[in-house]
Amino acid sequence: MSTPSEDPRLRFARTDPAARPDDPDLAATLPPADPAATLHFPSSEAAEGETRFGPGVPGATGTADDRATGIWRGTITPDGPSEVSARRRRPWWRRELRSLLVLVAVVVAVLLGLRSCSASDPLHVLDATVTAPEVGRCAKTVLVTGVLKTDGHPGTVDYRWKRSDGTASEVLHQKVGRSVERSEVVLRWSFDGRGTMKATATLEVLSPNRLTASASFTYDCS
Repeated sequence: MSTPSEDPRLRFARTDPAARPDDPDLAATLPPADPAATLHFPSSEAAEGETRFGPGVPGATGTADDRATGIWRGTITPDGPSEVSARRRRPWWRRELRSLLVLVAVVVAVLLGLRSCSASDPLHVLDATVTAPEVGRCAKTVLVTGVLKTDGHPGTVDYRWKRSDGTASEVLHQKVGRSVERSEVVLRWSFDGRGTMKATATLEVLSPNRLTASASFTYDCS
């Protein structure tokens, strides 16, 4: 069992220096203790707490110190999220690009379908009317007007005029455009000579469906 080393300063110290004050050889003064060798113990309050060593205690995320550090390092802007988050945020039209493309495709398909259905539907003549004007005395030419009412589909109407004097025109053709619902056709009936005659003009629609309309007037050159 080792014996603790004796302090050399105690070797010259007297046990009772007041007993022999006249003995200079036995009197010695201890030098002041070395401050570096002094041990300081924490107070009882500090000892009860937790002692940590190192760069510091990590704080909670999202604190003001973390935000200030992020702004200083350049990873967080003063008015918004970090630069990485701002760069990853895409504009709304990019996020909704797929939905917009699907919507456009649906609209185009619907329009093409409607156009295809409209183009496939045949033209139909709904009604036909004939109007004769007032005829002046000894008129040379009378214009008789016929009106064809259609359903708006494009196509061609085949028709002809018949007169009460027993003559008829050849088959005529009237082209009708898309969304057109009213078309006019004209008969020019010429007269010559003296006399009075009641005349009737008849419009016959031959296709796409058959209709007939007529109007009468009086020629007078007596």
